[in-house]
Parts: sequence; C-alpha cells; structure tokens
Amino acid sequence: MAWTTVAIAAALIVVVVARRLKGEPVPAPKRLFLLPVVVGAIGLQDLSHAKLDTVDVVVIAAGSALSLALGLLRGRLDRVSVVGGLPHMAWSARSVVAFAVNVLAKLALDAGGVAAGGTSAALGSSIVFSLGLALLGEAVVVWVRAQALTPGGAGGDRYRGPVQETDGPSIWPPSR
Repeated sequence: MAWTTVAIAAALIVVVVARRLKGEPVPAPKRLFLLPVVVGAIGLQDLSHAKLDTVDVVVIAAGSALSLALGLLRGRLDRVSVVGGLPHMAWSARSVVAFAVNVLAKLALDAGGVAAGGTSAALGSSIVFSLGLALLGEAVVVWVRAQALTPGGAGGDRYRGPVQETDGPSIWPPSR
C-alpha cells in the first residue's frame, strides 16, 4: 500500500468524522452521493493496479460487503432531523461506534487475508474502496430518511426551485 493511499484515507476519515460529528444539512442528491462515488472510484482505480490472487478477491469481497452493510447501519443510527425547514444529519455516539467497528473490521479482515496467503499490497489498496462503499451505504439511508421528514421530499423546493400553484392553466413562457 502506498503512503499516499494511507495519507488520503486518513485525511478523508478525519474530514468526514469532523463534519458528521458537528452535523450538517443533508445536501442535494448530487452532493450527497458525490463523496462516496469519488472515494469508491479512487479505491477501485487503486485496486485495478494491484495483482490480486484468489485470497485477495475473497477478502476484498467480504470486506466490501461488510463495509456496505455497516454503512447502511450507520445511516440508520445517524440523527436525521429538520432544522430550519431543511433535513439535517449528525452522527450519534452509536454512529461513531459503527464507523470504528467498520475500520477495525476491515483492518482485521485484511490482516487475516495476509495470514491466509493474500498480498498485503492488494488488501491494503482495498481500504479506500471499502470506505467509499460505507459512505455510499450511509448516504442512501440518510437520503431516504431525509425524504420522509420534509413535505415534498428532502429540502422541499431547495432542489427544484419554487413551484407556484395556480387555479388556471400554466402559460409558457410566462407573460409579464
């Protein structure tokens, strides 16, 4: 595993944990899913350069499934509420525990994979991919929960602009 990968993963973990502990409004769907997709793509690209054997593939698949499942669980454990008319999310203490379990379980799986004959470079490369899957699982659950909180979906008019209700037919283009 390259030191660059370790540095990126550590920095990403610090930023995500700090933002989620502080709490933040649930962003628009593009922004909510952007970080998980980018992190997952970087991890997948990193994995594509590794030479994988059978043990590596099995351990990476198990770690990925576990990370996705724990991300879904963490999304359920997050506090999602309405603040100022917009959905807001913050990690609870149980969310932090689920995140820590995810990281520790991934490291333990990788260590077990190396002990079983896998390559440490390939297994270490999968950590960023697993983090992306965990963030994706959390984002899916948070988005669904936020949609249920506000009328018209998460953020109401925030994502599609104001909608004017009229009794008559709509005219396009609007006349002034």
